[in-house]
Amino acid sequence: MASSVLFHTYIGLQFVKPVLQSLLLADKVYEDKATGKKIVAGIFNRLLIVPDLIPKRVKDDAGNETVRIPGGGNPGSPSAYFSITDFQGSAPFLLRYVDLSDSKVLLQIGLEISCKNPLETIEVVLPMPVLPMPHKGVYALELLCKNDPIGAVRVVVDDAGEPKSGVQL
Repeated sequence: MASSVLFHTYIGLQFVKPVLQSLLLADKVYEDKATGKKIVAGIFNRLLIVPDLIPKRVKDDAGNETVRIPGGGNPGSPSAYFSITDFQGSAPFLLRYVDLSDSKVLLQIGLEISCKNPLETIEVVLPMPVLPMPHKGVYALELLCKNDPIGAVRVVVDDAGEPKSGVQL
């Protein structure tokens, strides 16, 4: 069993990556301060490109001008939630959003995580900027530890009028 190294800690001088228990992209993550529990609301893996999202000036029947702002296309600034275990020591982590059509990294957030007890579960909530959607396609939110991938969640970007099932990109 030592040759497969299931202990994701330092073994001698070798670092073995931690176990990713969950990686979620959500509208919001709340924390119950009394219990420390995380409440993950609005989990998603699909975004919509809504055409014609430019605010428009319109006049009503009385000639009053108003600005109409279409909604529904921009999910705002989401949060990323992940939990890891079997980790001991300190290491750099990187959360990045990648366009899978050309492997271009569109955004990334780096952080250092430390833990003394490999039996602990470490939960991290990261507020994210608005996710870029330069075109429809498949993207990935990837988590890396010491530049080594430990997990990812795919994000499909569609035109707003396309059906949800049977994605063909």
